[in-house]
Amino acid sequence: MERSGNPNADEQFYDNTVQPAGPEFVFPTLSGNAELKPEKADTWTLGAVIDSPFRSAALSRMRLSIDYYNIKVKDAIGAQSVDIAQRQCFDAAFNPNYDADSPFCAGIGRNPVGTLGNVITTFLNNGRFQTSGLDIQLDWAVDAGPGTITLNSVFNYLIDMKSSELPNLPAVDYVGTLGPSNNGLNGGAYEWKLFTTLGYNIGPASIALQWQHLPSVDDESAASNPNTTITGAPSYDLFNLNGSYAITDKASIRFGVDNLFNKEPPLTGVNTNPTLGNLAGGTYTPNNVGYYDLIGRRFYVGANFKF
Repeated sequence: MERSGNPNADEQFYDNTVQPAGPEFVFPTLSGNAELKPEKADTWTLGAVIDSPFRSAALSRMRLSIDYYNIKVKDAIGAQSVDIAQRQCFDAAFNPNYDADSPFCAGIGRNPVGTLGNVITTFLNNGRFQTSGLDIQLDWAVDAGPGTITLNSVFNYLIDMKSSELPNLPAVDYVGTLGPSNNGLNGGAYEWKLFTTLGYNIGPASIALQWQHLPSVDDESAASNPNTTITGAPSYDLFNLNGSYAITDKASIRFGVDNLFNKEPPLTGVNTNPTLGNLAGGTYTPNNVGYYDLIGRRFYVGANFKF
């Protein structure tokens, strides 16, 4: 291996004879970066709203909206992962001479015996990502008995969600996975999602049932390794019930039950590789924790007053 800089430092930095045979645990330190630049995005959308062409009482109050979106972001801001921090130090694409004094190696700490120590990561403008998809919404209402039935259904179809943490790496498509978690993204690239609210209104009273459906999804690692042994999540259905009653024009009460059927969150990130024995891991809080309910069934009641 070609080296440059202080030979003694190189000897300690790159001597593979002092490296452990197995993986290491690393507790990185995340630092700020005052040199960050604004992200740049190219965004365009195309949409249409279609009112019902029917005049019957059952179908006249129906509306369909369809929107296509395409978003490309460059100079994306994201915190370095430990893997990326090490790659920039040890990859010839960033450090051609494997120089221990390279700025990319400044945050790679070593213990006295040469093993990996504290790794200082920071925020950089290295990333890029792009996404496109369809948002479809259906609204419908019809008189039924003394009141009105209402329906609102929102459907999202994700065409692509490609992300790359470094400019010289190809973008990986994360559709159908719990990723991406790089470039400051929150994960949850479900191929599609559905959120539907069915309601009934009678004068000052209203009640509604909300249904959120998520399809099954793979672990984030499946985007770059289709043969991963780490599990994603099965399909998930969450129901909420809520209602309200307007006592006067300035006072109303509201009530509801979240997670009506006490649906448990799925256990994700379990490594099914049999060689791991009891170290399979797993978590109930993946990157997209907002999609799964971690609390369980709960009730609430409240009041609103206008003065």
